[in-house]
Amino acid sequence: MIKVKRGQIWLINFGKKYHSEFGKVRPALVIQTNLLNNILDKIIFKGVTVIPLTTNLTGGDLRVLIEKRDKLEKDSEICINELCTVDISRFIGSESLTELKDDEIFEVNEKLKLHLSLS
Repeated sequence: MIKVKRGQIWLINFGKKYHSEFGKVRPALVIQTNLLNNILDKIIFKGVTVIPLTTNLTGGDLRVLIEKRDKLEKDSEICINELCTVDISRFIGSESLTELKDDEIFEVNEKLKLHLSLS
């Protein structure tokens, strides 16, 4: 089983688009705590909480820009309001596309607080 870590961006198969949900194969940020990520091979429910990315750059209070780097081929935005949980079997490949920098993680955390009314 692959090992995922909070802050990594992976390619994920979201499947068929359903209404306003994201679909198709696209990058997504692993946002779930490593306390769970580290035991995925030991538990029955192998869900990982992620946030999809898009190349449709619109900016805004619930988007975080990530410039192309490593294996992330295009500038993309993390769509904070699209937080979801997917099974680990939807992850594609054996390694992440890239990993967020500290300032990017900070921005994601702040915008998650806004989205979830935690601040």
